[in-house]
Amino acid sequence: MHKLPTLFLLVLLIAFGFPAGGHTESAARISVLMATGMPGSTYYQAGLGMASLWTTRLRDIGIRVSAAISEGSIENIDAIRIADADIILVENLFSSMAYTGTGLFKGRPITELRSVTNLWPNVLHFMIRSDKVSTGALLDLDDLTTAIELPDSGNRFLTEMLLKGLKSGKNKIKFRPMSNFAAAEALRKGHVQALDVIGGPPIPLVTALFNELKTGIAFLNVTDAQVEAINSDYKWSIFRQIIPVGTYPGQNKPINTVAQMSSLCAAASLDSQVVYSLTKSLYENLEHLVKVHPSFRHISIEKAIDGLAVPLHKGAIRYYKERKIKIPEHLTQ
Repeated sequence: MHKLPTLFLLVLLIAFGFPAGGHTESAARISVLMATGMPGSTYYQAGLGMASLWTTRLRDIGIRVSAAISEGSIENIDAIRIADADIILVENLFSSMAYTGTGLFKGRPITELRSVTNLWPNVLHFMIRSDKVSTGALLDLDDLTTAIELPDSGNRFLTEMLLKGLKSGKNKIKFRPMSNFAAAEALRKGHVQALDVIGGPPIPLVTALFNELKTGIAFLNVTDAQVEAINSDYKWSIFRQIIPVGTYPGQNKPINTVAQMSSLCAAASLDSQVVYSLTKSLYENLEHLVKVHPSFRHISIEKAIDGLAVPLHKGAIRYYKERKIKIPEHLTQ
C-alpha cells in the first residue's frame, strides 16, 4: 500500500490556508485531513463537499477540514495507520477487515480505526463498448482489456471476487489498473474495451462518458447466480443493487449490479469534540449536501450505524446518544 503523497498534501494544506505539520495548531484551531478518492469519483466529489461544509459551518469553533486525493479505501485505511489522515471515506468490507486483521489485512489489525457513520451504497459499474455487447452480462468481458481502478482502491479485489463465478470456458479478462480519468481516456482511444468503476450513482465520470459517447458504450448486468457465487466470507457485505432508469444520460433500462456500504471512519486519537462536531454538522446539513452529490440522500440518522463492524468513535457515540440512537455493545468498545 502507498503512502498519500506528502508533497501533494503540503500543497493542498497551503492552498486552503491550513498549517502544515501536525493535526492541531492550538486548542482553538484544529486542522483535520480527510482522505477521499480519485478525481472523477464519488468519494472525491462528496469528500470535497463535506470538507467545504465543515470548514464553513465549524469555522467559529476553529475546525477546518481539507480533502486529499487518494487511490481509495485500502490506501485510506493505511493513511489512518501511519497517521497521514484523520478521517477517511472507506467501504465497510475493508474497514472491517482492517480492524479485525483479516482478509487483505490478515495478521496486521489496525485497531486505531473507528467508525463515525454509514454513508451510501458504493455501486459497481461495468461498462463496455457497445460493439462488444453480446449477452449484456459479465460474460461479455471475456477476451477484452478492462480498465479497473488503482490497486489500493479495493475495486480490483471486489471485481475479481465477483468474476470467480464467471464460467465461460475462457476467462481471459485482462485487467489494466489505472486512475478513473486515465481509464476514460483509454476507453475513448480504444486502448481498453471495458471499464469498471465503483461509487455512489451518479458517478461524475460515468455521466461525462455517456454524455460524450452517447450510444458508444453500454452497461453490463450482474446475474443473481454471480452474486451468489461471491465468496461466502464476504457475502454479508455485498448486496444486489439496481441503478434506476435515467440515472445516466440515455439510460432507458434499469441496471442490475451489486454494491456495498461505505462509511466515514476516523482515527481513535482524533479529539472527541472534533468528531462530535463533524457528526452533528453532517446530520444537520444533509439537505445542503444532497445538492453537492445525490448519494447523500441515502444517509439518515435512523441507519447511521446499521451493519457497522468497527467500533464507533467516542465523539460519534456522544452525538448518537443525544439523538436517542440505541448503540450495540460491540460498537462501544
